[in-house]
Amino acid sequence: MKKQYISASLLLTLTMALPVFAEERGLDSRGRASTTPAGVRAGEVRNNIEERKASSTERRVEMQRGLAKKKTERVARVLTATVERLEKIITRLESRIAKVKALGGVTAETESFVAEAKSHLSLAKLSIAALSSVDLSLDKARDNFERVRVAAAEAKGHIREAHTSLKKAIRSLKPGQKTATSTSDSAGE
Repeated sequence: MKKQYISASLLLTLTMALPVFAEERGLDSRGRASTTPAGVRAGEVRNNIEERKASSTERRVEMQRGLAKKKTERVARVLTATVERLEKIITRLESRIAKVKALGGVTAETESFVAEAKSHLSLAKLSIAALSSVDLSLDKARDNFERVRVAAAEAKGHIREAHTSLKKAIRSLKPGQKTATSTSDSAGE
C-alpha cells in the first residue's frame, strides 16, 4: 500500500509539474515544441484582434457610405421627377396662355409667374446636380447624411417656389378672379 501511495503522489507531482516545465521549455499544451515564446504569441493574438476590429470598422464605414450614396441617388431621382412634372404643367399652362391670348385676353401677369417658375426650376435642376456630386468620403455616416440633407433642402426650396409661382399663374389666368394676391391667398390656404 505504501508503494501505491508513493507512486500516486509521484504521478500527481509530475502531472502538476509538466505544464510549468512545458512553459519553461517552450512546449505547448500537448508537449510539442513551440518556436515562439508565450509573449510573442499573445502579441500576435492582440494584433490579430486589432486587425479584425479595423477591418470590421472599414466594412461598416463602406456600408454606411454605400447607404448614403443610395439615399442620394433616390432623393435626386425623386426631385428630378418632381421637376419634370412641374415642367409638364408649365407646358400645359403655356398652351392655355396661348389660347387666352388668341381670344384677346390679358396674360402679362400669368406669363411673369410662369417665367418665375421656370427660373426656380432651373435653379432646382442645378441644386439636384450639386446633390448628385456631394462628397460622401467622411467616415461618420451622420456627417454624410447631413450633407445630403442640406443639398436636398436647397433643391426642395426652389421646387416649392416654382410650385407657388405656378399656383399664382393659374389663379391669375382664371376668369373672374381678382389677382394672385387676393384675400384667399392671404388667408393661408
